[in-house]
Amino acid sequence: MSEIFCKATMSAEAIELNLDGNTISISLERDIDFTNLVKHLTILIERESGIEMAWTEREEPTDKEKVAKGVIDEIIESFNQVIDEEFDERDEEGDDIPF
Repeated sequence: MSEIFCKATMSAEAIELNLDGNTISISLERDIDFTNLVKHLTILIERESGIEMAWTEREEPTDKEKVAKGVIDEIIESFNQVIDEEFDERDEEGDDIPF
């Protein structure tokens, strides 16, 4: 199982995620909406791979940027945990096969 790489870049206006060759922009100008990220992650579940994050942050991020980064990190961590649990279980169930 190989990792999917995600590069995240912060600016005052948005967080840009390059996830598996797709760019996902999360605006920081009003309420923060993570829907596009979550939709893309549901598609990636079929790949049975975790996600490795790499961040490029501004020198002095705002509180809103810090909160958004924290939420994205939690979403990715939860995704990776589900991938590990689901596909480790499947692998363990297959260990009982006698051939």
